[in-house]
Amino acid sequence: MKAATVLRRTAAALLVFALVWCAVVLVWRARAISPSAGDIGLYLVALPLGLVGSYWLLRWGLDTRRAKQAATAEGAALAGTDGSEPAQVDHQLHVLASALLLRAGANADEVAQALVEPQRPSLHPTLKNDAGMPVFVASVEGLEPDPVADALRAVLADGADFEQLFAEEPQRALALLDPVAEELLLVALPPVDEAFDPYAAPKPRPAGRGVLRVRVLLPSAWPAPARQATADWLQAKATAIGYLADDIRVEALPVAQPGEVWRLLDHLAQAQARASLDDGVPADGAHDRHLLLAAHSLVGEHSIEQLGERRQLLGSGHPEGLVPGEGAAGVLLSGPVLAIDPDAPAPLRLHRVAHGASHADPHSRAAVRHASELLQRALALSAQAGDGIATVASDADHRPSRAVEIAGAVSAVLPELDPVQHCRHLGLACGELGAVAPVALLALAAAQCAHDAAPVLAMALADAHARAAFVVSPLPVAVEPLPFSPDQQAVAPAVPA
Repeated sequence: MKAATVLRRTAAALLVFALVWCAVVLVWRARAISPSAGDIGLYLVALPLGLVGSYWLLRWGLDTRRAKQAATAEGAALAGTDGSEPAQVDHQLHVLASALLLRAGANADEVAQALVEPQRPSLHPTLKNDAGMPVFVASVEGLEPDPVADALRAVLADGADFEQLFAEEPQRALALLDPVAEELLLVALPPVDEAFDPYAAPKPRPAGRGVLRVRVLLPSAWPAPARQATADWLQAKATAIGYLADDIRVEALPVAQPGEVWRLLDHLAQAQARASLDDGVPADGAHDRHLLLAAHSLVGEHSIEQLGERRQLLGSGHPEGLVPGEGAAGVLLSGPVLAIDPDAPAPLRLHRVAHGASHADPHSRAAVRHASELLQRALALSAQAGDGIATVASDADHRPSRAVEIAGAVSAVLPELDPVQHCRHLGLACGELGAVAPVALLALAAAQCAHDAAPVLAMALADAHARAAFVVSPLPVAVEPLPFSPDQQAVAPAVPA
């Protein structure tokens, strides 16, 4: 138990004693009672001890009941008795492409290489905390928000106040998103003979071609009109690139915690699994591709001020504080039905995500044990052997609690790996990334998997309350995706691990 917890509980017990003593003494004086030794022992010692003991006994009982209920619910989910699908079913998604723009690099391969020996963020030359001291910031240098700001103004509704909707940080975030979104939209663009032709007559979508569904993940603190303007901007960008209106859907989703992104991936994987193959015939949506984009920036005076007020900044005497970061990331995903260009890189398999909760005491052995169990569950879901894992990726940062948690878990589950040499920790170089962290971690794991030609185990622990672990692995050599043809369905069923 931490010293702060002991001190807090001791202070609460002393407060109870003080209140009871004051009340008893006032009653004795009001009634002119001369207490005996037995009265003093009963009312000034036994009574407050009984109150404190009853409180802790009641709290222990409630905590035990909640733990049993959680264990029962988890067991039911694993067995499938709660009506959901058993957790051991590996719903897979295929990673077709990814893009990154972070402090550590301008693409996934560059970021992966930079994390071998990560350069930690330095003090910012102008941003300062409430004490007037410079703060550590993981900013992207050379950013030019003006071109994106002009494009956003063009799609805003009449009368909308651009400066009110898009402050400094949102402008930086979308300037980072611009090249990431453009790169992946170009990768996902249909072949030239299907591209937009303003003089051609409309024609129906070929049977084997689905819709590109773009979801841009933005901080929930942004105003709703700002998120909608971002979606409209991306829709206009897609149209300018050459997309037909019926071939793409764009929506902006608010994200409060990184854990929400992992739940979204679960939803996509299960939806694609249901649509994949039914009696040999792909259902509607089986050929859809999903583009997840995320952008976030905490590099600005407003964000620094807010983090400082909440005492969440890294500083002297506060090693568990955050380093504000910024970045953009994107991944192009599909279900297990493949219809791809044979000249494109081979897709990778994103296996089902294993979910868990953070431990109440992140510095304890129990937190490491829980993280170890989560990594083991991720390996079990993917049916990958631990000795086949060459690299572990995470979004851990400088915080000692996160470093101990991931290092202890890796040592327990994969003792043959060096927690320093064989791990890539995104947060060490890029700081706090918000909703970008899950997408960037997936892109990092995919890049490392393609580089190693071997499965990569990844763990997300940036969220204060949630944990997630997953495996990205290459497609089996025996499976050859069928060539892409716009007029012909090219179907390859999901392959068990």
